[in-house]
Amino acid sequence: MANADMTRLITDVTIRLPGALEKAIKQEMFSMMSEFFKDSNCWREDISFRTVSGQTTYHLVPSGQYTINRLMWVVQTGTEYTVKATMGEPGEVVLGYTPNKVESLTAHVALTVNDPTTREGNPQLPDWILEKYHTDFFDGLVGRLHSQPAKPYSNERMAIYHLRRFRSAISRAKTEANRKNLYSAQAWKFPQGFATGRR
Repeated sequence: MANADMTRLITDVTIRLPGALEKAIKQEMFSMMSEFFKDSNCWREDISFRTVSGQTTYHLVPSGQYTINRLMWVVQTGTEYTVKATMGEPGEVVLGYTPNKVESLTAHVALTVNDPTTREGNPQLPDWILEKYHTDFFDGLVGRLHSQPAKPYSNERMAIYHLRRFRSAISRAKTEANRKNLYSAQAWKFPQGFATGRR
């Protein structure tokens, strides 16, 4: 499904921009998706880990060939009680306290694309993302390609138009992720002050 959606996206771009080479489209695609996910935090995953007495730093591994971009929060697994933690280096959680026992924690992280790409040279990401953000990725790709200088498809006016739509899509995706895609949801996001653990 992911390959079919990716092929459809590339086809849509080549139809709009005759003369755009597939290699150029794929090169812009990686940068465009990286910008989209890093700025929106809309692609998230829960990663559970167990503490070790006396150890404060833990390395997190996503479920696929993805990159952890940002730590959103850490909770005691199965509860809504947050624990103090930071992530100075993506993928390494540093607890704000020294554990004195073994316990299970869950880190909620934001992800972005990473090498290696698929056999076809496309970024690896879940099917639902390509389906949900197809139009937004199209705007990002077309806008970036239009902004390339001295190309048959260079068009400053259209670049501004599509990139404005792309940046608006990033803002919308960020809001939807914070509201957990719930229509008319309150603009709150976890964690909340009253749901903190005693750390």
